[in-house]
Amino acid sequence: MSERRKLVLIDGHALLYRAYHALPATMVTSKGEPTNALYGFLSTVLKVLSEEQPDYVIVCMDRGRTFRHDLYKEYKAHRAKMPDDLRPQVDRAEEVLQALGIPACGLDGYEADDLIGTLARQADEAGLDTLIITGDSDALQLVREHVHVLVPGRKYSDTVRYDPARVRERYGFEAERLVEFKALKGDPSDNIPGVPGIGEKTAEELVRNFGSLEALYEKLEQLPPRYRKALEENRELAFLSRDLARIRTDVPIQLDLEGSRFGAYDREAVVHLFRELEFRSLLERLPGRREVEPAQLSRQLPLFGESAPVPPEPAEHPAYRIVRDEAALKEMLAALGSGPLALDTETTSIQPMDTELVGISLARGDGRAWYIPVGHRTPDGRRLPGQLPWEEVRRHLSPLLGDVRIPKIAHHAKFDTLVLSEQGLEVHGVTFDTLIAAYLVGGRSGIAEGEGGEAESGAAALRKDRSIGLKNLAFRYLGVEMRDIGEILGKGKAQRTMDQVPIEVVGPYACADADMTFRLKEVLERQLAENGLNALFEEVEMPLVEVLREMERVGVLLDIPFLLQMSRELQHALEELEEEIYGYAGHPFNVHSTQQLGEVLFHELGLPLSATSKLKSGAYSTASDVLEKLRTAHPIVEAVLRLRELAKLKSTYVDALPLLVNRRTGRVHTSFNQTATATGRLSSSDPNLQNIPIRTEIGRKVRQAFIASPGWVLLSADYSQVELRILAHLSQDPGLLEDFRRGEDVHATTAATLFGIPASQVTPEQRRMAKTVNFGLMYGMSDYGLAQRLGIDQKEAARFISTYFRRYAGVRRYLEETVRRGRELGYVSTVLGRRRYIPELRSSNRNVRMAAEREAVNTPIQGTAADIIKIAMVRLYRALRERNLRSRMILQVHDELVLEVPAEEVETVVPLVKEVMEGAYRLDAPLQVEVHTGPNWGALK
Repeated sequence: MSERRKLVLIDGHALLYRAYHALPATMVTSKGEPTNALYGFLSTVLKVLSEEQPDYVIVCMDRGRTFRHDLYKEYKAHRAKMPDDLRPQVDRAEEVLQALGIPACGLDGYEADDLIGTLARQADEAGLDTLIITGDSDALQLVREHVHVLVPGRKYSDTVRYDPARVRERYGFEAERLVEFKALKGDPSDNIPGVPGIGEKTAEELVRNFGSLEALYEKLEQLPPRYRKALEENRELAFLSRDLARIRTDVPIQLDLEGSRFGAYDREAVVHLFRELEFRSLLERLPGRREVEPAQLSRQLPLFGESAPVPPEPAEHPAYRIVRDEAALKEMLAALGSGPLALDTETTSIQPMDTELVGISLARGDGRAWYIPVGHRTPDGRRLPGQLPWEEVRRHLSPLLGDVRIPKIAHHAKFDTLVLSEQGLEVHGVTFDTLIAAYLVGGRSGIAEGEGGEAESGAAALRKDRSIGLKNLAFRYLGVEMRDIGEILGKGKAQRTMDQVPIEVVGPYACADADMTFRLKEVLERQLAENGLNALFEEVEMPLVEVLREMERVGVLLDIPFLLQMSRELQHALEELEEEIYGYAGHPFNVHSTQQLGEVLFHELGLPLSATSKLKSGAYSTASDVLEKLRTAHPIVEAVLRLRELAKLKSTYVDALPLLVNRRTGRVHTSFNQTATATGRLSSSDPNLQNIPIRTEIGRKVRQAFIASPGWVLLSADYSQVELRILAHLSQDPGLLEDFRRGEDVHATTAATLFGIPASQVTPEQRRMAKTVNFGLMYGMSDYGLAQRLGIDQKEAARFISTYFRRYAGVRRYLEETVRRGRELGYVSTVLGRRRYIPELRSSNRNVRMAAEREAVNTPIQGTAADIIKIAMVRLYRALRERNLRSRMILQVHDELVLEVPAEEVETVVPLVKEVMEGAYRLDAPLQVEVHTGPNWGALK
């Protein structure tokens, strides 16, 4: 296009519908407002504004019934009515557009396409270039020299731009002839009939040869008999179809250039709406982004919602200072006094045991904050001037940060205090962690600060917006737009570590982190109280911070020679499996190539195809779920699955673990994540020790590499069937409670019920099946899901479910009541009051709603189990310290605790662990703990 002024025309409904179907229906705000269509629509609009820099922008919307319905009553007759969860998003879209200063127009009797066609014609006549943004290829008929169309590509984020040349390249004729093409082939999506018997290829050829319907009908004798007959018999239908397909360019509207000029807009109104919608990730895409200086933080935007807490009022002129000398350090200490303070650290990485301290920031809550640089360096490693020696900083800060009487506030306190502790500065008296508080208040899983850059998909971006990172919380609760760490460190190849960033840049950034942390404390404290979460926060989650920090600090010892030998054995086994697979195939091929493997399995060996065996690209799927269904169809499938299992274990653990050993400590230090799951369970990362398979021999062998120090042993304490005991307690089912009180094997008892035999006659296989039923039904598994899991007929699975619920009718009542109350309240909770908000329980989308119901019955049980083991960890940690024992917790995996115990303390610690864990919470189905000791983790089961 030329350098003429540019108009962008956007088909609002087309983009909203496309985003609605492309992005997950689970995209909702923390208050339950659906946002998937709106997020995708606004992402596209903002991207276009950024890339195209238009002079004028107009969004065109549909307004109900059109003239086409009068021409043909079946027009779009098969289209379902607008989904209930899309309608409010359309209204929201117009609200945001108004704040952006973008007019949204519609006209009764016409579709958005017609308005776009008319405005594009008028713009062309006025000497403008026009770009049409739509999700519908119908608009390609409008393409001209100065009118181009942007339509979606194969992926949601892809787009294809059509000019006249590209239209000719695709169809073989001019854009204005597309309406003739549609008249002949029809359009099922709009229920335009076309000419029966004329397909796409034939329609293209006829348009290329004849140009128009009129010319075609004048020369029907030139066509083969079957096409001639179809056209003769359907002449009226062909011309009707053209009338339906043709986009009108004479709608009674007038292009208002002044009213559609894009430039100034109400940024505060947009930001306010983005706070309500929790779209922080879209802020950086707003045109003319504003940098917020510290002095501008004194006035926040009003909070949304009548019940939203009011943030503390900061001082009139907040001041952020950089502490470069001893005088400034003493001045800071005098200003901080003995009142509460917030702290934050800047480091070179997010691995607390393998990072360098760059600086510390402190805030006192009145808008003032200080940054103490200690580790800034030039690119060649030389220490920058204007920094105090660390030893001097540590000496001055130790009395302040080590005083347990002075309350400390932090965001992700475990990280900050571990980093400082490793530098010889012990922090005591951390009473409030805004990360944990936000996690409990939000009741949904979040992403901690520093866990990645800009999201690449709508779903990822929405997760990031709802995260509990400090920047998101400051935006959501305080209305403050903070700088992202990506702006400080850069991205991609230009990314640098924090020590390479100038002190003058890091100072305000770090001060803001501490300042906002302090301000958020009052907001979140109020919300904890309003939601009845104080006890869970103060008695469980906050004390657990210290426990997890010490577990991370201690780490676990690895048997490196054992892993190296295991790697060699696995490599040999993998090579043998490849040879076995080649034998089944009859020739060598790249087993790790999904394309080559698919050809071998489905083309050469002729394995049965299913609905999931073929991809849209035409290739064969070799995904695990596809192969699992074919496990018995041919021995090659079993070999491939086994090869994949071994290869994953080798790469993920056997080869990777030795590389994660800390060179300073000689141990592996996993990170325990306290705020990463929706149920309250702990998770671990770098490495993830939760996913080492324990049911397979090879998985158990990996655990043998985790060993005790010389003179010590490992101790494993595992809750026995804790989730079933919690189910019995919550449901108060008399049969299930009695089973546990009598100390019976619940899985064997269930098997006896399902198979109608005495418990003494239950086989191991029947017990395994009953165990699957017990846990599956606890989490809302359907008869189809149970049949798939057990490899049985769906009717047999349905019989199992019916039989189970006849015996345990109280369980069924409990599960149904949990879903009902969850739908009514919008959340479910554990016995300690931990909430999980599940607005999807009210979704009109059946699949989304059913998935939410499974989450609703899962969370109170799994979340209560998580609460119980956290209580046990806190109490056990204290008990070991009170008795001056050297034994220490080193791992937590689901319902299991692993300790490293000196040999001489084993007799003392075993009964202590059992007593503390079984007494962590009183259930009507009493808790039981199994304790084992041995030289390595694999020997404990």
